[in-house]
Amino acid sequence: MNKITLSGFAGSGKSTVGKILKEKLDYEFISVGNFSREFAQKEYGLTINEFQEKCKKEPELDDLIDEQFSQLCNGTDNIVADYRLGFLFVKDAFHVFLKVSDNIAASRIQNDNREKENVTPDSIEKRNQDMRQRFIGKYKVDFTDESKYNLVIDTDNLSPEDIAEQIMISYNEYGQTDNRP
Repeated sequence: MNKITLSGFAGSGKSTVGKILKEKLDYEFISVGNFSREFAQKEYGLTINEFQEKCKKEPELDDLIDEQFSQLCNGTDNIVADYRLGFLFVKDAFHVFLKVSDNIAASRIQNDNREKENVTPDSIEKRNQDMRQRFIGKYKVDFTDESKYNLVIDTDNLSPEDIAEQIMISYNEYGQTDNRP
């Protein structure tokens, strides 16, 4: 097994940690969030928040993104994928869930200077809950169900490097024992 998926709440550090793992493992890093952001801007001139609202009304957009991204993940070795539904769509991977409080998430996203993203703790909570409900309705799975993952980390008080180190240790142990959820 040579794939890691990172799931979690907005602002939990999926992209930042994924890029660190990319360097440490010499894997490719791919992100459904970046893919979705680029798609939303290029195709519709929308921010990620606006695009998520559009996806609620046009669920075929979710299908399109999931189909393309899961094909990429399953057809590629040596990857770290930032993908909330990776546990559902990516086979033979080590699945990680990153938790974060709404206040810390809002601060992280604000510091990341993401253009035109609403970054209050309330907006983060709404964004996470909207996404959770959309996925439950569409796929009948709750991406926040920790039993779906091989590893769960509360990232509030950890540096991205510490999170990446915890993942690498567990990933290596998992590969040696080959325990599947």
